[in-house]
Amino acid sequence: MVKRFLGAARRFLLNRIDSPALVLLYHRVTRLDSDPQLLAVSPENFYEQVNYLKSNCALLQIEEFYDLLSRRKKFPRRAVILTFDDGYADNFLEALPILQSLHSQALFYITTSNLDTDRELWWDELERIFLGKHSLPPFIEIEHKDGHIQLDTRTHGGRTDTYKFLHPLLRFAAPAERNLILEHLRAMTGLSASGRPSHRMLTNNELQQLSRSAEAVIGAHTHHHPSLAVLPYKEQLEEMKISKDILEKITGATMQHFSYPYGSKQDYNSDSVNACREAGFKMVCSNYYGQVHSWTDLLQVPRILVRNWDRQQFAHYLSKWFSY
Repeated sequence: MVKRFLGAARRFLLNRIDSPALVLLYHRVTRLDSDPQLLAVSPENFYEQVNYLKSNCALLQIEEFYDLLSRRKKFPRRAVILTFDDGYADNFLEALPILQSLHSQALFYITTSNLDTDRELWWDELERIFLGKHSLPPFIEIEHKDGHIQLDTRTHGGRTDTYKFLHPLLRFAAPAERNLILEHLRAMTGLSASGRPSHRMLTNNELQQLSRSAEAVIGAHTHHHPSLAVLPYKEQLEEMKISKDILEKITGATMQHFSYPYGSKQDYNSDSVNACREAGFKMVCSNYYGQVHSWTDLLQVPRILVRNWDRQQFAHYLSKWFSY
């Protein structure tokens, strides 16, 4: 309670000194039967959220936001931009038409390893393996750097606990180790590597069309979506450059924007920031809660994660960040 009060008081004082901007973070615009990570916003709620921003905030173009921040200028009152992470197909199929209908722009950060494939991102595959309705062996065993692990999957609760246990383990694993664990899990459960159509990533053609839209700006988001902090500098830089090169080849545009996968302060470090600078990115977003002020580091821009809120819930949530 005291910490929350002090945080609100600090925001109020900073906002009196310098008008804040918010960078809103989305992942998906669609309807899902199961969404354990709460990544999906329904098309109806997304429309209402963007419509609210159009009517009650200064919804900026991406370059307009960058220009103000890079020149250390004050933002307009209640300034906001929209961003998406990962590169799900619904960004093109469902989010873009809504943005176009409201003449609003978003920055889409794309992970490239599963583009134009039927493969799911690892957290979706983990959900498919353990939270689906198919039968599983009573126990799942894996070898990890910390030793041999046996997990009980005999009940729904056991499957859920297994999913929750493995999620952070895979998040902080290097891509090669993570892939080996997923291959082992598929072999033990008899599931295919092919994913669900509802969870696929963009095709190359969809990405090209997205990049041509005035309502979209494309940025990079690594190749394998690792927690960069677990990797040495050279591998971090390689993850950035591979995704940058692939996206530039597909879209024909120079990639000037990047966001750190997961983006918490546990997931990137000073090497990550330096690698972004070496890779040539001009603005980089993280994923820890905070406002953007004229003094914010261009390579560590905080964002506010948006959930599947209706218009009233969304407006109430934004109000605390714009308190003066």
